[in-house]
Amino acid sequence: MTGNPYTARFRILWPLGLVLFGIVIWMGLPLDIEGVPGGILAHQAAGSGHAIDLIQRAWSEAGLYERARYAMYGDILFITVYGLGSWYGGLHYMQDAAPKIRRMGGLLVAAAAVFMLTDYTETFSQIIQLTQQRGSDTLASIAATVRPVKVAAWLVTFFGVIATFVVRRISARTA
Repeated sequence: MTGNPYTARFRILWPLGLVLFGIVIWMGLPLDIEGVPGGILAHQAAGSGHAIDLIQRAWSEAGLYERARYAMYGDILFITVYGLGSWYGGLHYMQDAAPKIRRMGGLLVAAAAVFMLTDYTETFSQIIQLTQQRGSDTLASIAATVRPVKVAAWLVTFFGVIATFVVRRISARTA
């Protein structure tokens, strides 16, 4: 597949995005404290300004407020790198000669777009509340609402890239 303009970007950004995912998870581990079981995930799913206030107060009292901020900023970097890696992966596979691989690539492009849109929405809703040092029913509700869609889109991008790679390999052997 020489001449595919998306290959290099995909091969760099997607694995780098997975590394950043691991780093963001590591950064968020200390936020899973007694008052906030689930850490960042609890903040994402809170659903109300009052719940956000309780979580942020617990982090503040534990001296973890800045850690939460950095973890969320790290999430923005992860979303960008991984999302673009998935996007370019889809575009890469859309250049394939096999119609099945092209369709799978199109699915990856769509899932990457949904992932980036929903995860940016969720994370910026969190960052705004963290920066303002108070919860917002509207922002907490938005974050909690887009979360399941984000998770589904991420799963499609992650397993979709792997599945497309495997299907392409198997198809190449049988051809």
